[in-house]
Amino acid sequence: MTAFWKSFLMNLFCYSLLIIGGSLLPRGQAEDLVLVNNEYKGLVVSISDHVPQEHCSQLIHGLKNVMREFSSVLWMTTGGRASIHDVTVALPRSWKIEDLSCSEIMPLSIAAKPTSGHLHITASHPVFGSRPWAQQSQGCGRRGDYIQMGSDILKASFNNTYSKVAHLLMAEWAKYRWGVFEERGYPNDVLYPTTFRDPRTMRFRPNSCNSHNAMALPFCSDAMHVPEAPTKHNAQCIGRPAWDIIHQSQDFIYGRDSPSNVTAPYMPSLNFIQESPPRFVLVVEDTAVMGLQQRWEFVRKAVRRVMVYDVPDGSYVALVIFNSVAKTTAPLMKMESLSDVRQRVGSSLPRNPSTVPESLKCVLCGLQEALRALEGDPLRASGATIILLTTGNGIDNRREVDEMMQLARLHKIRVNTIIYPFIEQKGFLNKGTSLQSLVSSTGGSSFTVMDEGVGNDSKVNMMVALMEALFSAVRQSSPIVFPGGPVLVHSQSYSGGISEMASGSFNLDDSFDPDVRFSIFYYDLNHVGNTVELTSPSGHMIESVNLQEDGDANVIFVNIPQAERGLWQYHVENRADSHQGLHIQVAATESHTRKIGLRVWISHKDNAINMTDPSAPVIIYAELKDDLVPILNARLTARIKRLGANTTGSMVFNLFDNGFGDPDITAGDGVYSRYLPILHGGPGNYELSVKADHNNGQALSPSKDAFTRSLRTHNSDITCCGSIIAYEYIKPIASFQRSAIYGVLNVVSPPPEIDIVPPTRILDLRSVVNLTTREVTLHWTSPGDDYDWDQAHHYEAVLASSWLEAKAFEGERIKDMPTPVLVGTEQFVKVQVDQYDQLIYVAIRGVDEAGNRGGVSNIASIMVPEPLTTPAIIIITRTQAPAINQSKPLGREVTQPVRVSGLSVQDMGIIIGSIGAFLIIVAIIATYCYCHVSHQHTHQHKEETEKNEGNPNILIKSNSTLMMDQDNSQESVNSTEKEEKVLISRDDRPLSPMQSWAASKLLQEHERHISVSIGPSMEASGSTSTYLQEPFPDVTLTNIFPYPSSQTPSTTHSDPPAYQPSYSGEEYVQCPYPYPEYSQEELPPYTPPAFPAHSSPPPAAYTQEIISQTFEMSHQSEPNNTQADIPSTIPKIPYCQSNLPVNVICSSEGSYPTHETLHMKGTPSKVPPPVAPKPSPSVRTVSLGSPMGSGEPKRRNVTQV
Repeated sequence: MTAFWKSFLMNLFCYSLLIIGGSLLPRGQAEDLVLVNNEYKGLVVSISDHVPQEHCSQLIHGLKNVMREFSSVLWMTTGGRASIHDVTVALPRSWKIEDLSCSEIMPLSIAAKPTSGHLHITASHPVFGSRPWAQQSQGCGRRGDYIQMGSDILKASFNNTYSKVAHLLMAEWAKYRWGVFEERGYPNDVLYPTTFRDPRTMRFRPNSCNSHNAMALPFCSDAMHVPEAPTKHNAQCIGRPAWDIIHQSQDFIYGRDSPSNVTAPYMPSLNFIQESPPRFVLVVEDTAVMGLQQRWEFVRKAVRRVMVYDVPDGSYVALVIFNSVAKTTAPLMKMESLSDVRQRVGSSLPRNPSTVPESLKCVLCGLQEALRALEGDPLRASGATIILLTTGNGIDNRREVDEMMQLARLHKIRVNTIIYPFIEQKGFLNKGTSLQSLVSSTGGSSFTVMDEGVGNDSKVNMMVALMEALFSAVRQSSPIVFPGGPVLVHSQSYSGGISEMASGSFNLDDSFDPDVRFSIFYYDLNHVGNTVELTSPSGHMIESVNLQEDGDANVIFVNIPQAERGLWQYHVENRADSHQGLHIQVAATESHTRKIGLRVWISHKDNAINMTDPSAPVIIYAELKDDLVPILNARLTARIKRLGANTTGSMVFNLFDNGFGDPDITAGDGVYSRYLPILHGGPGNYELSVKADHNNGQALSPSKDAFTRSLRTHNSDITCCGSIIAYEYIKPIASFQRSAIYGVLNVVSPPPEIDIVPPTRILDLRSVVNLTTREVTLHWTSPGDDYDWDQAHHYEAVLASSWLEAKAFEGERIKDMPTPVLVGTEQFVKVQVDQYDQLIYVAIRGVDEAGNRGGVSNIASIMVPEPLTTPAIIIITRTQAPAINQSKPLGREVTQPVRVSGLSVQDMGIIIGSIGAFLIIVAIIATYCYCHVSHQHTHQHKEETEKNEGNPNILIKSNSTLMMDQDNSQESVNSTEKEEKVLISRDDRPLSPMQSWAASKLLQEHERHISVSIGPSMEASGSTSTYLQEPFPDVTLTNIFPYPSSQTPSTTHSDPPAYQPSYSGEEYVQCPYPYPEYSQEELPPYTPPAFPAHSSPPPAAYTQEIISQTFEMSHQSEPNNTQADIPSTIPKIPYCQSNLPVNVICSSEGSYPTHETLHMKGTPSKVPPPVAPKPSPSVRTVSLGSPMGSGEPKRRNVTQV
């Protein structure tokens, strides 16, 4: 039988197998979901492990009803163009079949899990709850990533609930399948607000379709579409209606699937499968070329390492080799750590390669043998992964490649290729690129291992690269989040030739299982020195005796059970040769509790890239999630490495989740993206890989507390998605690191000789109007020069009177635009608009140095109100609202909804509230200080008053005229009486004037009643002369006169005594002093003070002494004449001294002044007169002679001052 007929019969047999089990085949690729004869076939619904098995019955019942309702809604929405034919429901592997209580899933078949379900049933989302939502990472008209829906929404038991869920699902289906976007605004979204100004009415209206019936259609029809509305759909699709985008999709373009004549939609059938364990078939080329430079030896070691250490438990693995023919060296077997299966499969390759020339190899034979190896499995080949390891050369027959593609599609297998070794010759490409179409058609990945041969040997780095390629091929065949799956934590090469320590560190976090393996790969065992130190974060050192050696894999390793979380340090003695080295790797397994997934893909359907076609740019995408929630603010670093002889090193750059619109559609969805840069290395193969970490602690994730709260259900109005997904609760995420290898990018054309790549579109243009200055500020994020790389050369912007004019970029050009800065930086410009109360539209675009213009931006609207004639506070409602997300991307600015003279009402409220609070605080502080100071002054005044009342040290000085105006005296009385009213004792009894008045007040009151003084001098002739009238003395303190030891304070009355010196001796001369009418009996007796003999002389006070004779002095006062008559019986007083401290005037002849020289004002009062103290020793006094003899004169006690 010829080879042709053998191939034909094999294909026929495989096709018959497909027909027999076709209804049970899982379809996960978006390309597998096709519309045929107005019916979608191949829809896959996957249920995640987060859905409890106990909910099986309610969940499946609700899913069946929702799918039937959805098919009807889809039929009505498309006008009879589409409905659902069949649905494959993939149950999670964690559900125990024997324990399932729901009978609706029968019959249940075991099948490989789809690569990716179109509809994911999982736990509720922290923002959208159980409501369906579509993740869209690409632009207008491009299909989305998937639709996610919470399981709670399917547990309802009412038909109207199923209908409502079906309508919600229809809206997300339009986004996912046809690439349209939301046509409504979002609260607090600066780009897509909830209201906008209608250009027809000039009034604000809801940002939605021209229809009030929200359930009529999930998108705006051509009649209901509003191109001027600031919606995400209008921004992404440049104002085109959603129906226009849908008609241009692959489902309906060129009139495909026109409305059917069938009057009712097709009711879908549901088929149930459960995920099977992963299945791999490793197909290895065994030709003579593998015997060069230790290549085959490296293949054997790499296969052993992956099979023994990396393939997850429970997986099924088979091994096939091929040259001109193919054979199975290890049948399909289940990998278990407790058995020797891993060792047997890992050692199943021949020790030496065959001698068959490379030109005679048959890759098709190897693929066919792999399919036969899978025949023994109940699932056959469906869902299995073929890992093809080949040099890639010798595949010149296009017919052979096409036949392999047909087999792969028929058997629903996935093909990953590893080109080993990759040898690029200058001037033409490696033949391995011919396998790229096979990889792309099956959804697989390509990996390349560069040739690093040195003489008859190869570098150890090539062996490690082959191990990592096999590792990645196995990992990509598993789900994105696969508990127990292998994870490469750390990988680092150290060159030889220098005798030194290979030192480094790695970090372990709780996203790994406890057990970790630390490995040292070598070319020769002697290259590893005796010193191997591994130190835990707490400082504990792993002893060298724990190291194990596997010579068949050229590795020394140590298994660390229950490895401590944190930063580990290692030091390995490197004794490798100059052309060799050591390689350190740390491997772990995915945690069963915390599941961090990193997925990488590109915008191209295949990996063939034409750098000369700017209409089809390549965008790199990476999705990073912590279980189900996205990780925000993480650091994702892409690395592109040129493979081959013409290598120019690696290019490393960051990916961003910023929501600028081009290329990143939505901020906060966990999808990081960026345009592929210009690859100046020319045509060839480039390896793309991505690393992710927690960005030095800045990474955040939505709090899982949101899942325990009462979540939003389908009744919520929150839909996906505006410019950003605003999470209510976010928290810092624990340390983590992940890496993923996408594979090889096949660049088929050199970079263009001239710059033909334009800047990206600006899709975050927004405007703010200052109502005080009538100035408009435009904000946007700067684009790049070549897409989102570098910076543009200049900007172009226009002001247009209509939306269509702005879309065509016509209108008045805005001058003095700022110079573009580095891509991703926010910029603004202020524009003065003179057209008031008119709706103006503005658009902007970037231009590079070569004149390449970017696309027209989203169109923003402006309306400046007419200035008022009188000053007033103007309040207008903006169409944009502030963003509240804490993880706001670069370039995002909050545009407030309400503005007052350029400030928002919220800002004004904050400012006024802050000023008011500040004034209240100042008032409280001032009041407290005033009360405190007043209290201190009052307390101090009270203390001084009490001190003065009890202190005898009072000095009375005469410094003014004695004659006082009667009116002034009356004021003194009134003021004294007013103060007297409020003076009370400590026991609440009123104080007498003697106790409460100050000394000066007592003297002034005494002066008012007496108003008598003796002039300061007399003429020498002895005649009386008129003296200058002075007021009563002021009171000050002194400390110069001691008291006589014979004087003691009086205790016979309440008034303190006036200290009075002795009147005996020649030192004193008695001088008369006229008093009002006092009798001797009216004056209290005098008791001299008594001081201890040993005490120092106490301070003395100047007082006014009045000396009385043995005769009675009387003085008559009249109301209008206060002069007193001096009695004739008083003898003349000889002159004693001219400057007496008391107001006593004596002439040289000893005569008294005449009665004309004595003047008094005021009304007489019976107030005791003051008594003069003993004068200073330096002052001479005179003694008054008494006609009655030498007896002691009578004394008057006065109040002490």
